[in-house]
Amino acid sequence: MRSGRVVALFTASVVVLAACGGDVFVTAERSDQARVVTPPVTTTADPDPDQPPDTTVADQIDDPSTTTEQPDPTLPPEPTADVDPTAIDFGPNKPPRDYDTLLLAVMTDLNTWWTEQYPLIYGEPFEPLQGEVYAAYPDRPDDLPGCGTPRTTYDEVQEFVAFYCGEGDFMVYDDGDNSLLAELADTYGPSTIGTVLAHEFGHAIQLRTGALTRSLPTILTEQQADCFAGAWTGRATRGEATTLRFTDADVRAGLIAMTRVSDPVGYDQFDPGGHGSAFDRVGAFQVGFNNGPALCSQVLDDPLPLVPNEFTVNDLGQVLAIDAPFGFEENQLLNFIPNDLNDYWDEELASKIRALDGLALVAVQSESEVSCSDLRGDLGRGAALCPSTDEVFFNEPEAFELYAAFGDFSVGYVIAWAWSEAVQLALGTDLQGEPRELLNDCLTGAWVKTVVPVNGVLPQPRSNDREVVVSAGDLDEAIQTVILLADLSSDDNILGSAFEKIDAFRQGVIGGLDACLPDL
Repeated sequence: MRSGRVVALFTASVVVLAACGGDVFVTAERSDQARVVTPPVTTTADPDPDQPPDTTVADQIDDPSTTTEQPDPTLPPEPTADVDPTAIDFGPNKPPRDYDTLLLAVMTDLNTWWTEQYPLIYGEPFEPLQGEVYAAYPDRPDDLPGCGTPRTTYDEVQEFVAFYCGEGDFMVYDDGDNSLLAELADTYGPSTIGTVLAHEFGHAIQLRTGALTRSLPTILTEQQADCFAGAWTGRATRGEATTLRFTDADVRAGLIAMTRVSDPVGYDQFDPGGHGSAFDRVGAFQVGFNNGPALCSQVLDDPLPLVPNEFTVNDLGQVLAIDAPFGFEENQLLNFIPNDLNDYWDEELASKIRALDGLALVAVQSESEVSCSDLRGDLGRGAALCPSTDEVFFNEPEAFELYAAFGDFSVGYVIAWAWSEAVQLALGTDLQGEPRELLNDCLTGAWVKTVVPVNGVLPQPRSNDREVVVSAGDLDEAIQTVILLADLSSDDNILGSAFEKIDAFRQGVIGGLDACLPDL
């Protein structure tokens, strides 16, 4: 942003998915550019012994519980088919893992699903993989097939984490103890690996449709593979999969996986090998989840909207990509974010109903310091609105934890939520509970849309007093924050699930205020 006020966030780990050109058609998850930070997603809770496990597969080996959260109170129907024990080539002496059977169930159902869906979408029979799906690990004695080379070494697998190779029509994933996939499974649950495998299988579909032989930007084929992965996850969540079922916790884990496996901050997604920010990858995943694979088949020719991921450069040509200072002084985060929100909503509402009275941000150290008879929101989430005094009480310790864990725009998000609640009051909306929360998410996204530069230019018209500009990675941090603050289950219906809140926020960012309030 100008004057150094760039809201730049998300220093958490990302992995870039790289695609090699030529006739080899290898599409892969890379780990060589990864930066590893584990976000504080939830607090560990002991599972209820009377509840079924989060993820169930036929003939399951151990309980591959997918998260440290309480299992959902309701689950989709039980699996109806046996797992194919040959769906993955584990090699002669693979160390067993608790989630081996889960991954077999994933591959079994992916084959079943695409055998059904491919003819419906593309008008011809589905041809199964000619090669295998290989588990790679350091002590595997037999050679893995090469992708343009005689063989694939384990070092190469570690570099890519997981990949599909069109030459040989096979997939490989890293099953080593210290792999990124093992870390994801340990932290968020093994369903995250299922999401990765569903994505790579999507590239196998692209070989069959001829997409990999077209001169397409990598970002388009990756968006489609993310969409296919989301469509399959939706199937597993709705109870339609034959060998396993996913819960809300598994869907949440899949969203987290998308935030952890994305382009590095500042990478132009249209450069060769670009795969999209976490914001864009989650969006493609959600499109598939909500609409199914038929719509995913269209995204190569009718691309999904993408948000710029490049760094912002100031008038001196300096890259502005550091977190704004946490403080209330001029050029500090807690000064210019409220000012920009006041300016934006004053512009938007003055011509429609009445100007939104400017809100003041008031920092408190605990709830006992808050004096308000009509407080709206949960101060434990970082901020709450007091309509009678036009104040937003700001939980400074809680907000600083978000700032330290994610970056500055996590704080910007929770502050903007309180302004969105004030907007709903000004408009006189009668929404309550979850619908009201989701509209606040959308309204927050509408504000964000106005601070995202496109080709280096901010949306116009705008007040000259507005100076906030988001930089590369900011939207990814917002997604991380939404996941942290959301309901754990879609059955809670209080704040909205992570899936619902991200969808509402993205609607605002992509479509602006009209997407949130079409009749305003």
